[in-house]
Amino acid sequence: MKKIVVISILILSSISSFSQNPGDTLFNSSHIHEINITFTQPNWWDSLMYYKMHADSFNLSTQTMIGDFIIDGTPIDSVGVQLKGNSSFGYPGRKKPIKITFNEYVSGKKLEGLTVLNLNNNMLDPTMMREKLLLDFMNKKGLAAPRCTYAKVSYNGQYVGLYKMIEQVDKEFIMTHYNDWGGNLFKGDPQGSLMWLGNDPASYYPFYELHSNNTTNDWSDLVNLIDNINNTPASGFYDTLETNLNTTPCIQQWAARNLFVDLDAYFHAPHNYYLYHNTATNKFEWSTWDVSVAFGFYPFWTEDSTEKVSILMAMNPLVIQMLADSIYKKTYLNTICDYLDYLDTSVMSNIIDSIASLIYPAFEAEPDSNQMFPEELLFATADTLTIPTPVGDIPGLKKFIANRRSNVLSELQSIGWICAYTSADFPDLNFNAKAFPNPFSNSTTLQIRGGVPITIGMRLTISDMFGRELHPEIIRIPDSFLISRGSLPGGMYFYQVTNSKQLILSGKLIVQ
Repeated sequence: MKKIVVISILILSSISSFSQNPGDTLFNSSHIHEINITFTQPNWWDSLMYYKMHADSFNLSTQTMIGDFIIDGTPIDSVGVQLKGNSSFGYPGRKKPIKITFNEYVSGKKLEGLTVLNLNNNMLDPTMMREKLLLDFMNKKGLAAPRCTYAKVSYNGQYVGLYKMIEQVDKEFIMTHYNDWGGNLFKGDPQGSLMWLGNDPASYYPFYELHSNNTTNDWSDLVNLIDNINNTPASGFYDTLETNLNTTPCIQQWAARNLFVDLDAYFHAPHNYYLYHNTATNKFEWSTWDVSVAFGFYPFWTEDSTEKVSILMAMNPLVIQMLADSIYKKTYLNTICDYLDYLDTSVMSNIIDSIASLIYPAFEAEPDSNQMFPEELLFATADTLTIPTPVGDIPGLKKFIANRRSNVLSELQSIGWICAYTSADFPDLNFNAKAFPNPFSNSTTLQIRGGVPITIGMRLTISDMFGRELHPEIIRIPDSFLISRGSLPGGMYFYQVTNSKQLILSGKLIVQ
């Protein structure tokens, strides 16, 4: 039996009350949560498995089982528990993906304002961080994407393994992002290509799911959107789409998923997204779902082919039509340029290393029978080791990021697209920074060396190990930033110095 090691970076506040938005305390904590799901029923595991496989066999919703849920020592009794997933359900042992519905048996019951919580098992990701890295990035950019953190999960006190804890796209999510819950929420599954199938709403039932207003069951708004996407002449496409869809965040999510090579997304495989018809604006809003194969894994694709996925790949009507429009294409390519600042090992390596160090003890403690990959592969696959499998290559993260960035820059050059900024904007980058003291207890001074003054356009940001931006007191002086610790807990942090156009340098800060 392996020894369980617990890492705690920050102390989680009480979950009995929630902050500004549902789940803020839960997802903003940077320690690994501990969850214990308990059952009193005999043969409870056999029942969970039966309900899941029976539902899959007959295309039904999976029946839940009543259980008790304890998170970080706080109990919530009588919740609905079910196994979920498609390919991820094939994970070894008992480490199957789980959905918890808090109000299944007791109306109104929630966890920190949340009704549903997903526990994902890191299928085909030996780094256990692909989904988290992309979701954290998208949330940092203010996009409508679920939040993600980690939890160690046990059944009846027996440790199962390390899971990703994923926010559900539901009423709470929609209210948080759009402050509205009267419109239709459609999920683009199983194959929501947005292809025109005629005026009959029933033609679309097999390809989409309606997750709100089910009694009314009025699909006319979705049919109208699809009609406008497919049947509007090119000369009127931009104006028509602008009246039906909030296009900017849609383009941003498309750019992020393509740049970070999440092929299980609308621009390639037509699913894993939600459309919400915002009653306040009378426009549809685009929300991301399931980015678990980001950073270059896709069934039966090689590492080389995913690294070289074209940023102009467009397999389905909406993105095909948008790329044919000069305004949307320009917006999309400029977004790719903007996001390239993050797809860089100088930015992402520190985040990857910190997450790997945080989660490794929980991964190491898993029973071997519940592991798809031995824990020894975690650091190697987070770096450069690519794992060839019968279902495709799983690229090493840092190597993939470097190669993907290089390929995207080459493609931008080949199509003659010049980003809004280039390295020519900074002809002399022979400067660096030094923080002293570092580690520090109360304050530190970050000095920019090489004769470069601190200009109005330069900005210093401080982030934690998950890339969340923090806000300690920062004072500008001629060639330095004075950083006060404030309420920062002890631990490792990362700084980035940017101007309005690009990352200049980055490094680590240690608070004692």
